[in-house]
Amino acid sequence: MPPTEQALSLDIPALTAALIRHFQLHEGCYQLNVGFRIGVGGFALDGQSHTTPLPGAAVGVEGVSLARIPDGMQVPNMIDAAKVNPAPQPIPRTRAKKTT
Repeated sequence: MPPTEQALSLDIPALTAALIRHFQLHEGCYQLNVGFRIGVGGFALDGQSHTTPLPGAAVGVEGVSLARIPDGMQVPNMIDAAKVNPAPQPIPRTRAKKTT
């Protein structure tokens, strides 16, 4: 039997930091938002066609986004973009020395 491949996963702060780097954000504090879509209806939970459906709901993840947190606010799972994705420092130009 082949070995089971281990799933790769990110927790909320790591996913927030990955999105900050993806969108090339270098300043401000952000938190992760998750959008859900909810559908309601009758569900035959045992899969049989003759069973009376039960009322229920299905929830799907529609997407994720970053929300910028106003300065001075502290919220759970807030990530500072300057710490996880600092702005690149400009490379100082040096003049070539003249040779005689």
